[in-house]
Amino acid sequence: MIGIEELDALDLTIWLGRGRDAASRLGCNQSTVSRRAQHGLQVFDLRLHHDADGWPRLRQHELLKLEREVHQLHRLRRGRQLRLDASLLAAPLLRGGPPHGWITGNLDGLGWQRPLRLLENRILDAWITAMGQELQPAACSRLVCVPLLITPLQLAAAPGHPLLGQGQLTLADVADQPRLAPRRGSYPRTEQLLGPWRDRHSPLPLQAAPRRRSTTATSQTPPRVLHYGTRFSLAHQTALRPLPLDLGVASELTLVMRRDVSDQGAMVQLVDMLQQVAQQAARADLGVQGG
Repeated sequence: MIGIEELDALDLTIWLGRGRDAASRLGCNQSTVSRRAQHGLQVFDLRLHHDADGWPRLRQHELLKLEREVHQLHRLRRGRQLRLDASLLAAPLLRGGPPHGWITGNLDGLGWQRPLRLLENRILDAWITAMGQELQPAACSRLVCVPLLITPLQLAAAPGHPLLGQGQLTLADVADQPRLAPRRGSYPRTEQLLGPWRDRHSPLPLQAAPRRRSTTATSQTPPRVLHYGTRFSLAHQTALRPLPLDLGVASELTLVMRRDVSDQGAMVQLVDMLQQVAQQAARADLGVQGG
C-alpha cells in the first residue's frame, strides 16, 4: 500500500512535469515532494522516465492502477484536491478560477493524446480541450465528452502587422506568412480541415513541455508571426488581433472525464459550473455557440 501523500506527490509530478510545480499545488517544498514521490516509486519498484518532450512517465503497473482508483474515489468523495486542466485555447473558461475543491494544471497544454492518457490512468480527474473535434468515439470509449462551446478557429497577429487593416483576407494571403503552430500531428483532424495551404510554409514550433516552459513563446517569436486562436480565446486577451479570414474550422470546447466517475457529485457540479460559464460567454456575444 501507498499513502495519499506519496501518491499525490508522484502523480502530480507526472501530471505537471516538475517537482516544484507539484510542490506549489501541495503546499510543501520541492524536497518533500521528491522524497514522497521516491518512496512511492520504491513501493512499486518503478522508475520515472521521460518521453521525447520531457514529460515524466511510468510503465503500467496493475497494483498502482488499483491504488489510483481508490485514491481518485477518495478525492471525489472528500471534494478536495481534485485535478483539472485545460488546453491553451480553452484556458479562458477558467479565468475566474476553478470550483471549490479543485486545483488546476498549467493551463497551456497542446495535443490531446497525453491528457487522455492522464485521465485513463486517473492522474487527472477532468480536462477541457478547445479541440473537441479531435475526440473520435473510439478514443473515448471509457470517457464522457461534454460539449461546452463551439467557436471558429482563427489566425491572429500583433498590432501593426501588415495584414491587419487590409479588409477581408483569403487563404492565399496567409499561406506564405510565418506562423506559430503546434507540432504537426498534434491535431490531425483539425489539420485536415484546415487544408493544404499550410504546406507552403512550415510553422515555427509551439511547445508547452516542461523543459521549454521557462521561456515564453511571445519572448522568442518575431512580431510578424501569425498565431492560432479561437474567437473565444482571442476575446479574452489584448496582445493579438484576429485576422478577417474564415479558416472554415469550428473548434469545440469540450469537458472530458472518465465515464465511471462522471456521476460523482463533484463532477456534476463541475459540469454545471462550466456550462454556466459557457452560456455567459455565448450571451456576451463572443462569437460562440452553446454546446
